[in-house]
Amino acid sequence: MVSLGLAERLKASGYDDKIEPVQDVEGKTIVRVNGTEVVVSSATQKPNRSLWVAWMYIFDWYPSHYSKEEKKLVRKLDCVLLTLCCLCFYIKWLDQNALNSAYWSGMREELEIKGNEYSLFGTFYNIGYMIFEIPSMMIISRPQFARYYVPTMETLWSVLTFTQSRLSSVSQIYGTRFLLGVLETPAATGSIYLLTSWYRSDEVFKRAGVWYVSSNAGAMFSGYLQTASYRGLNGVHGMSGWRWLFIVDGCISISIAIAGFFLYPGLPTTQPRVWWLTEEERQLAVARMQSQGTKQSSKIGKRMLKRVFTHWHFYVAVLTYVFFQCTSYVGGQMQAWLKKEADLNGTYSIEEINLIPTGVQGLAIVAGVLITSLVMIYPLWIVFSCVTAILLFSNICLRIWYIPLGLHFTCYYLLGLTSCTTPILFPWLSLVMRDDNEARSFTTGAMMTIGWAFFSFYPITVFPILEAPQWTKGYTVNIVFIICYWTIFMIGQYLWRREEQTKRFDINKNGSTDTDEFVKPEAVQVEIGDGKEAKETRG
Repeated sequence: MVSLGLAERLKASGYDDKIEPVQDVEGKTIVRVNGTEVVVSSATQKPNRSLWVAWMYIFDWYPSHYSKEEKKLVRKLDCVLLTLCCLCFYIKWLDQNALNSAYWSGMREELEIKGNEYSLFGTFYNIGYMIFEIPSMMIISRPQFARYYVPTMETLWSVLTFTQSRLSSVSQIYGTRFLLGVLETPAATGSIYLLTSWYRSDEVFKRAGVWYVSSNAGAMFSGYLQTASYRGLNGVHGMSGWRWLFIVDGCISISIAIAGFFLYPGLPTTQPRVWWLTEEERQLAVARMQSQGTKQSSKIGKRMLKRVFTHWHFYVAVLTYVFFQCTSYVGGQMQAWLKKEADLNGTYSIEEINLIPTGVQGLAIVAGVLITSLVMIYPLWIVFSCVTAILLFSNICLRIWYIPLGLHFTCYYLLGLTSCTTPILFPWLSLVMRDDNEARSFTTGAMMTIGWAFFSFYPITVFPILEAPQWTKGYTVNIVFIICYWTIFMIGQYLWRREEQTKRFDINKNGSTDTDEFVKPEAVQVEIGDGKEAKETRG
C-alpha cells in the first residue's frame, strides 16, 4: 500500500492544502484532493510470484494486485495513448523506409542519383532532426502544449510526405528530407516522454518495447507497400511505382494525425483534460507517478542546465546512445547485399529484394516485445548484455564476410535485435532521472540530437554506399562501438545502484518510513513455492 506521505508530494506539485489521506472500508488508500476522492495507486504493492513462473509476467499487463480503478485507467492508456504513440512512430518509419525502398525500386535510375548522394539524403534528414530535437522536447514537456504539439507536427509531415511523390531532382530530395527531420522530432523521444509520464517504471518497459517495434512494423510494411505499388500502380497515370508509395504513405499518415487532435491526452497535469479520461482518473494518474517519486513540470532555466551538466546521468546516457545509434545503421542494409547478389548473379528480383528484408523487421517485432518484458523479471544488465552479445556476434561474422549463405542470412536477421536496445535505454533513463522532469526531457532530447548528429555522417565515412555491401572498415568500427556502449551502460548501472543506496541510507538516517519514492535497482522480492521469501539480484 502506498504511504500517506503521498499527500505531501501532491501538495508540492501544486495542489492546494485541501488534501486528506484516508482509507476506505476495503482498505484502499484514498486521497481527497479539493474535495474529490482519488484512489491512490495500488501498483506499489509487491505481488507474490513464484520463481518458476516469473517468465509469465511477460503476458501480465494488468496485475491482479492492482485496484479495479487502476486497471481501468491502465487499460484506457493502453488502448488510446500507447496505440497513438505506436502509430506515430509507425508512420515515421514507414516514411523513412519508403525512401529506402523507392531508391532500390527505380528512383536511383529515374532521378540519376550518383555516388554518395543516397547517403546524403539521411544526412540532411539528420541535420534537421538534431537542430530541433531539444527545442521539441522542451515544448512537449510543457503541459499546456503537450496535447496538440504532436498531432500538429504529424499533420505537417504528412503533407510533406505527399510532396515526395513529385520529386524531380536530388536537390529537392535534400530540402524535403531536412524539413521532414524537423517535423518528425516528436515522434520518437516525444512518444517515449509521454509514455514515461503516464506509466510507472514497472509498466513502461514492456510498453516501450511494443512502442518501439512499431517502427519495425513500419519498415516491414513499407516493403510490402513498395512491392504492391510496383506490381499494381507502376505506370498508372504516368507515374512510377515508387512515386505511388509516397502517396499511399501520405494517406495513412494524415488520417492518424487528424485522429491525434481528438485523442492525445498531453501530460497528466494538462488542463483541460482529454475527453476519454474522467477527472478522478486524471488525478489517479498524477498520484501513480507521485507514488514512485516522479516530479511534475517546473521552470526551465539556468538551474536546470546546471543540474544536467553536473550529474553523471547526462554523460552516460548520451555516450551510450551515440555509440549504439551508430552501430544500428547496418540493421537496415540487407537490401544492399541482395541487390549486389542480383546484379552479379541475377539471384533476386526487385520484389524479392523488397520482401526478404522484412524478415529482419519481423524478428525485431517479436524480440522487442518479449525481451523488453524480461527487464522487469530478470536483472536488467543481464538482458542488456545478452542482446549486446548477439549483435556483437552478427557484426563479427559480417566483418569476416566469407561465411556460409545461411549464416549470412542469420546475421542480417539477428541485427533486428537492435529493436530491444532503445526501449531499454530510454525508460531506464526516465527511471534514474524520475525526480527531475526538466533535466530528464533535456537529456532525452540531447541523446537523440547528439546521436543523430554522429549518425548523420557515420554512414558516409564508415559505411559509404560505394563500398556496399562488404563494409570491412564499417563492421570493424561497429565491433569497437558495441563494446564501448555496453561498457558505458554497465558503468551507469553501477552509479545508479550507488545513488539509490545513498538515498535509502539518507531516508533511514532521518527515520522516515516513506520509501515509495525510490527504486531498488539491486533487488526485487518474489515469492517462491514453499512460501519463503527469496531475493533475486537485479542490476
